[in-house]
Amino acid sequence: MSYRQLTLKDIAKELNTSVATVSRALKNHPSISDQMKKKVMQLATELNYHPNSIAVSLLKNRSYTIGVIVPEIAHNFYSIVMEGIENAAISAGYNVLFCMSKESKEREVNVLSTLLHSRIDGLLIAPSKETTDYKHLETLFNREMPLIFFDRHCAEIPTSKVLVDDYKGAFKAVDHLASVGCKRIAHIAGPQNLSNSQQRLSGYIDALKALNLKQNDNYIVTSDLTKESVRTCTTRLLEMNEKPDAIFAYNSFLAFESMLIVKDKGLKIPDDIAFVGFANEPMISYIEPSLTTVLQPAYRMGQEAVKLFFNQLNSNAKKFAPETLILETKLLVKASSRRKT
Repeated sequence: MSYRQLTLKDIAKELNTSVATVSRALKNHPSISDQMKKKVMQLATELNYHPNSIAVSLLKNRSYTIGVIVPEIAHNFYSIVMEGIENAAISAGYNVLFCMSKESKEREVNVLSTLLHSRIDGLLIAPSKETTDYKHLETLFNREMPLIFFDRHCAEIPTSKVLVDDYKGAFKAVDHLASVGCKRIAHIAGPQNLSNSQQRLSGYIDALKALNLKQNDNYIVTSDLTKESVRTCTTRLLEMNEKPDAIFAYNSFLAFESMLIVKDKGLKIPDDIAFVGFANEPMISYIEPSLTTVLQPAYRMGQEAVKLFFNQLNSNAKKFAPETLILETKLLVKASSRRKT
């Protein structure tokens, strides 16, 4: 048996009034008496009436849905950002459609197309590591659809974004390593087309300069964020005649994998090589010594991204000025960098 959805006509028939009257009553229109409004509301509640969401969205030209694209959810950081997004959106009466690019530009373009067919009211996105051409997002921006970057962004698209202070976070990490006596500090960087990777590299380099530590370009190795590339990067550093005495990694996944390799080589952490990662991932609780890491306010990032979305959605598109919100990081010192000085 097929299910027939309750309509305004059913309520009107039950109350012996017009569909227009019922519609106005549900919208709390001043032309309808309080007595009639009460009758309509009471019956609608009793019959479990819900307005047709498609009809409402067509009428108001809004779907009350936000599209979100994240690189992946294997890492705890993005999962927590998503939780912040969803809770903030639901509190405002919006639904969320989440998609993963899996760090693929092609998949990012495809899932964006899927979201647009679902008539989203705007997009929140952290671009994939493969994305160097942002035409698919520029098209969205030029259509004046709300577009919000989080964690990663494209500087060429002047839209709102919420980021962490990657530069300062990296600077603090290097400063800490120097404070425990490390002098040959290496950096396993992320792909340099990623904005946060660029900022962390800049923070690393500037910290070395500020601390009067010599910058050795051979101590900077770039990973594509895979296990294989971490192994290649770490092996290259360990094969140097003057191997580093500390490694600051782009993220905690890279730090974790690099630590496994260093331990496998028989080196001691932190006595031989100290480590600092970026972002607090559950996996790092499974390695000894415990990993020092730069903490990011992931949940707040998600909430702030939704606020930026609504700021743009409810503004005059022609007069809207993009907003940039930078969130502070915090260094959590653990055993991987606690050296005796």
